[in-house]
Amino acid sequence: MKVSDSVLKCVVLGVFCVVFSACGENNQVVPHTDVNFSVSIYTNNLIHVGGVEYFTGGVGGIVVYRLDLTTFYAYDRACSYDWQEGGRVEMDSSNSLMLIDYDCGSTFNILNGYPLGDSKATKPLQSYEAILIDDATLRVFN
Repeated sequence: MKVSDSVLKCVVLGVFCVVFSACGENNQVVPHTDVNFSVSIYTNNLIHVGGVEYFTGGVGGIVVYRLDLTTFYAYDRACSYDWQEGGRVEMDSSNSLMLIDYDCGSTFNILNGYPLGDSKATKPLQSYEAILIDDATLRVFN
């Protein structure tokens, strides 16, 4: 069975595109890790609206942000672009609703975890559930 030149060219071109599109693509899925902890909001910065606190756990640590009296957002600090090289996000001091990885320059919306603007990252941060289980205790889990 003989493969036509045009079919062979298409196959070679397809392989070439796949290989070279992967090169330079640092956006890899941050591995799943189990997270399940509770913390008193009275013992950290989550006591007030707009408060941010960092915790151990997950792949790169966990950042929790308090939006209002009952809404909390929790993300793994491992940047979806360079987490394997140690890239971690933190609150941007110039923008209270943005997380930034100062290593690669990627920025993320704290309300949904998605990368902003011209970030190198194209995938969102790993998010976790964060709920008040009573007036003083926050549970973070997946």
